[in-house]
Amino acid sequence: MAVIAGARTYHQVRATVKAGFLPIMKVSWVTSPLALAFAQKFLPQETWVPFFNLISFLLGTYINAVTKKKRLAALRRKREEEGGRGTGRGY
Repeated sequence: MAVIAGARTYHQVRATVKAGFLPIMKVSWVTSPLALAFAQKFLPQETWVPFFNLISFLLGTYINAVTKKKRLAALRRKREEEGGRGTGRGY
């Protein structure tokens, strides 16, 4: 997923996984039981799969966006420490 989010080198992928794994797990540990309880209480059993797919899609999109922002901020800090703007692409 890091490559899809824009990571190009091994170090970028490693940093993305390191920065994003624990927050992903925390969100999963909180949302999974809540979504399951909601589905059991309020949804017919036939709608559980689409409901969980929607929840997974939304959480995945959110987590990827946050992780990419963190990675880009780290790259900006690294560029500033090196003293140059790098490629001039604006991020």
